[in-house]
Amino acid sequence: MEKLTPQQITDKVLELTEQFNQYVFATPEILDHIPDKAMLVFLDANDPEFNRANIALAHAAPRPAGTSMVYVRMQKRVRMIQQVEWEPEIVTSPLVT
Repeated sequence: MEKLTPQQITDKVLELTEQFNQYVFATPEILDHIPDKAMLVFLDANDPEFNRANIALAHAAPRPAGTSMVYVRMQKRVRMIQQVEWEPEIVTSPLVT
């Protein structure tokens, strides 16, 4: 198992942060479960190596007294959406069948 580079960890944190922000805009009531002044630690439900690295970084990071850590496990979900496409056809007369 190859160790994640700092850049890989940063990229993943940014990706999860962006996805979390999109979720918050769509579902703002999730914020009711997060205490004020919390430090969010993002976890990927399918990437234990990233989770270990990010938890270690979070514990090593300085934070003000009274700041709680909140772990946010992100689960990738795929939605299948039927998309309708219109295809134009040039006809000489709209009444011709």
